[in-house]
Amino acid sequence: MSKKEVEKQDGSRISMKDSIKTKLIAIMVLVAAIPLIVAVVVSYFTSTDKALADAKDIYEWQVWYLEERFETVCSNNIKMIESVAKNQTVIDYMLGDTSIPYEEAQAVLIKCDEALDDGDHTSIAGADGMQVLRAQGDFIDVSEREYFQEAMKGNVFVSNIQVSKTNGRRMITFAVPVKNGNDVIGIVHRNYDLNNFHEILAADTTNAFIIDRTGKVCAHAAYEIGEGAHEEEDMSNLDFFTGSDEEGFYLEKKYNNNYIAFARNETTNFYVCTATSEDDVLSAARKSAIIVICVGAVLLIAAIIISLFMANSFTTPTIAVAKSLEALSDGRFQKVEKHDKRKDEFGLISNATNSLIDKLDAIVTNIKKSASDVGSSSEELSDMANQISQTAEDVSNAVQEIASGATQQADEIQQATENVGRIGDAVGSVQTSSGDLSTLAGKMKEASEVSSRSLAQLQDSSAEMTVKIDDITRTISATKDAVNSISEKVEGITSIATQTNLLSLNASIEAARAGEAGKGFAVVAEEIGKLAEDSKQMADDIRLEMESLLEQSEAAVAAAAEVKNGNNEQQIALGETLDAVNGMLDDIGSTVGGVRLISDGADTCETSKNAVVDTMSALSAISEENAASSEETGASMQELSATVTTLAGSANGLKEIAEKLNEEMKFFKS
Repeated sequence: MSKKEVEKQDGSRISMKDSIKTKLIAIMVLVAAIPLIVAVVVSYFTSTDKALADAKDIYEWQVWYLEERFETVCSNNIKMIESVAKNQTVIDYMLGDTSIPYEEAQAVLIKCDEALDDGDHTSIAGADGMQVLRAQGDFIDVSEREYFQEAMKGNVFVSNIQVSKTNGRRMITFAVPVKNGNDVIGIVHRNYDLNNFHEILAADTTNAFIIDRTGKVCAHAAYEIGEGAHEEEDMSNLDFFTGSDEEGFYLEKKYNNNYIAFARNETTNFYVCTATSEDDVLSAARKSAIIVICVGAVLLIAAIIISLFMANSFTTPTIAVAKSLEALSDGRFQKVEKHDKRKDEFGLISNATNSLIDKLDAIVTNIKKSASDVGSSSEELSDMANQISQTAEDVSNAVQEIASGATQQADEIQQATENVGRIGDAVGSVQTSSGDLSTLAGKMKEASEVSSRSLAQLQDSSAEMTVKIDDITRTISATKDAVNSISEKVEGITSIATQTNLLSLNASIEAARAGEAGKGFAVVAEEIGKLAEDSKQMADDIRLEMESLLEQSEAAVAAAAEVKNGNNEQQIALGETLDAVNGMLDDIGSTVGGVRLISDGADTCETSKNAVVDTMSALSAISEENAASSEETGASMQELSATVTTLAGSANGLKEIAEKLNEEMKFFKS
């Protein structure tokens, strides 16, 4: 792994957008901010709705209160002039009763004005529109006025805003018909100064107003309307005026974004209204929202600070663990410091990481030691295999020499057999011709001497073969002991392979527990397990070869024992033959001394000849058997040499595996 890659894996070098610290802070800030934002929004809308509901209740109540006062004024004026219109004196006066003086009829009007006491005056107009009776002032013609025309139709009527032609005052006029039976004979009308409404509105409100049926403002609580005062306003374009609702509360954008509460007076169809700016209505709600926002901002800042602290407490131990695992991936065992004392989950992670590092350190140390032991054992096994190979080669050479001696012995026995045949022929000749006895005795003596020498040589060769067989027996016994020693070493290798496999299994388990961080070590553990399995398999193969070699060695020892026994028997036979030949020489000497003795000697020679022939046949068979056993022993020793060569190769392979394992273990620096 390159240094650049290591630096990329280092948590302290992760970009801000990819850092879990940034994500954790963002999440915690969002967790804190979203409820705060929701709370602010909910609080704002709740406060706004509450403020609007309270304003609606307040200003609707205010409107109905003002409308009631307006209705009281209108109702009082109408009732008063209705009482005038129904007054019999007035009716009679209107009908032209001359018995009723003007002052008497006028007194009715004066009493009406005194009762209302608003500074305005009541008048009566005839059917032609000309005033015929006034509380004071001059008569005028009102026939063109709307209120006259409506009253003459028999209706009670309240006029829209009017401006007095005489004094310029703004006023409304209440008019009722004067009837004689069902006939309208005139009207009673009374003016009302709109400034009186201004005083009524101003006494209780600051922004209430009344508009007539044309949309003009009759009176306003904030100012007086008229010459030298505020100009008259036209509000006929407002939504509530063009609508059909009798009452309501809404935001009127055409009137400077004011909330307007309105109610229509049933008597006059005038609108009594109150206007309040949106800022005034929502100021309390907005102040409350600002307070909530400020508190939320403070809480958000506190949440950010807490998030930074929490993120640091989370990421610092994580980075420490990452550095420890990074060092482990580089083969270094570096523990997590400081954070292993914590009592939370990060403390558990740090302790678990340290425990894993300790266990891996111990496992690697044991594996290194086991690999070293395997290397040493493989070297010893290789040396022992080489030694066995050398010993097997020596045994093979000795067996070859034995085989050569046995072959030579067989040839010599064959020659002895032929010589014995000749002795038989000589004995026959002695029996046939005594005349030639002396000559034949001389020849027999010479042949017997040759036989004696051959038998002596055969006896010496047999004794030498016995020594060689003893050497072969000792060599094969040494080979057997070496094979047993190798088997014990192989058992040690098998035990080491089993322990190594167990260590590999434990390492694989620990690597699995480590998760992603232990995958690299899991591969090493798996390779170690494979090496252990291969070592065990090779040890099993070596043990099988050793068992086969041991069986062959035991067979070779048994064969050598049989050859030795046969050779001993051969030596006995040779001794007997040699004694017989020597005896035959004595007989031949005696034969030279006398014919009788020659005849007896011939008989004895015949008998001895037959014995020698049998002995030679036995010796020939034994020699052939010795040659065959020697060849079999040579073949076994060659097979033993090949097996030992295989063992040496396996030992060298095991040594290479141990060296490879040691080389791989150098990855760990502990």
